[in-house]
Order: sequence, then C-alpha cells, then structure tokens
Amino acid sequence: MSSGFFEPAELADMRDAFDEITSQPWFSRDPAAKKAFARYMLDAYPGGTFNPATDKPALESIARAYYGRDAE
Repeated sequence: MSSGFFEPAELADMRDAFDEITSQPWFSRDPAAKKAFARYMLDAYPGGTFNPATDKPALESIARAYYGRDAE
C-alpha cells in the first residue's frame, strides 16, 4: 500500500529511470519537456508505487509518444 511519501531508495530508482530515458537521443531537448516528464512520473507513481522492473518500459513508451523528438 502506498504511504504517499517517497523513500530515498524509491526516489533514486525514479531518478535513475528518468535520467536513462531523458538521455536517449530520441527524447526532446526542450527543458520544458524534461520538467513535464518529471512531473508526470511523480503524479503517476505516488510514493511507494514505482517498480522499475515493470514501470520503466511503460514510462519509455509514454516518453516516446509525448516527449520524443518526433512528437515535437
């Protein structure tokens, strides 16, 4: 069950996924896109619900669709 708060390890996992996805050559270079994607991640995965193994592939698909260079 989600506590609504992020533990340090959860934030580290989210940061690692964020960094890996936003560093891809297809991800937009617009700083606003990175900020919007970060906000999306925090809203979509409240504290205690992010699982890198299962959630990262979905995040990458969403990022490609909404923040990919072809989406600009």
